[in-house]
Amino acid sequence: MDRDRGGARRHTRTAIIAPAIITLAILAANAMTNAGSASTTATTSNVAIESTVTALAAPVVGLAATPSGKGYWRVAADGGVLTAGDAIFYGSAAGFAHDTIVAIAATRSGHGYWLTDRQGAVFSFGDAAFHGSMGGKRLNLPIVGMAATPNGSGYWLVASDGGIFSFNAPFLGSTGSIRLNRPITGMAATPNGSGYWLVASDGGIFAFNAPFFGSTGSIRLNQPITGMAAAPNGTGYTMVAADGGLFRFGTNSPFYGSAVGACPGAPAVAVAMSPGATGYWIAFADARTYAFSPSSPAPQCNPSTSSVIGLMAADLFARVNDERAARHLAPVSWDPTLANYAAAWSADMASHGFRHSAIGNLLGPYNYVGENIAEGGATTLVGSLHNAWMHSDGHRANILAPGFSRMGVGVFCAGNGSIWLTEDFGHPSSAGPAQTSSTTPPVDPIARPDSGTLHC
Repeated sequence: MDRDRGGARRHTRTAIIAPAIITLAILAANAMTNAGSASTTATTSNVAIESTVTALAAPVVGLAATPSGKGYWRVAADGGVLTAGDAIFYGSAAGFAHDTIVAIAATRSGHGYWLTDRQGAVFSFGDAAFHGSMGGKRLNLPIVGMAATPNGSGYWLVASDGGIFSFNAPFLGSTGSIRLNRPITGMAATPNGSGYWLVASDGGIFAFNAPFFGSTGSIRLNQPITGMAAAPNGTGYTMVAADGGLFRFGTNSPFYGSAVGACPGAPAVAVAMSPGATGYWIAFADARTYAFSPSSPAPQCNPSTSSVIGLMAADLFARVNDERAARHLAPVSWDPTLANYAAAWSADMASHGFRHSAIGNLLGPYNYVGENIAEGGATTLVGSLHNAWMHSDGHRANILAPGFSRMGVGVFCAGNGSIWLTEDFGHPSSAGPAQTSSTTPPVDPIARPDSGTLHC
């Protein structure tokens, strides 16, 4: 639809696409999310402590929870240690000569911890006793993970080829002599100390004197697995991917959510659990740490407002939710995948012309998708394009569709000052069937009739 107002040319188009058959996609997602789920054992509390982005000299690489479940430590690649909640700072490796730090493990008492670097050097703090290291010894491949024995009397180091190095801890086997499809990225010990698991970047699990509960080795992942943690009661384990995706396996492993929708600006690097609380934490390289439990809200994600383009995207996102609220519809959440897709398409339109994307390519991860696009001149206010959409039946139907739960906005300012917009909407297949409607919503009430002040 073309509209001319005040000399400014605006183009708006819309599309809503829903697949005829979505059963298999939904079943596959549900099978992953609910694998082995059962009622959880009552514990003293739910995990709750969270952390925000922190200015760091080096990225966070590891996470360990306190026994109480009311705090955690994070370690950065330079050996710096960050505390949260009831975690006490006992020192760091920042003042010692070392290679890149790769992992942290806490003592059973919660009054100390060990750090290890890529060369296998071990640094002990608090009541963590030093039992030896691989420092100064030749390794075939670098160390990537560490686990402590439950009684705190020893620890294991694991290399990327799955080679295990035991220090006052039993050697129960390794993959050092096995050709792996993908490198090992972490390990976890059974709570009774009788075994351990290794995890590869594809989610393949190698169990040594420990029960095998399942893996993602045969599943194509969006991002590689970066860490794992054992269930405190020994009935399962949890893996986290670089995009914040979470995979839980075991006989008592409820799924409380993941950090995929948390707008990560850095990769997820670790997951941790504690015997003192229900749930788990996911830590990112920029120090953000999210809590997941029966009482924890899902991580909130919003568009960046650090640039004019970001401010315009945030304005459109807010306008859509204001319109939905005015009609008692559930808000849509910001979706990084849809936002990246929309941003790329707006830039493509600026170079190759005004047209819709192949929005149907998003079907699979989403079982219901839609798209609004618009173009305006150098002085076109972004709010005026939103209002043009609201006066168009097709665009308004997208903005107010009850079946959409996610949204991303892409804004591109061309060299000549023109503005190109894409709004992509979706409903994740993992969230179940979308609520669809064939009724075109009325124009009024328009919650945000103003055009605002933002433009390219």
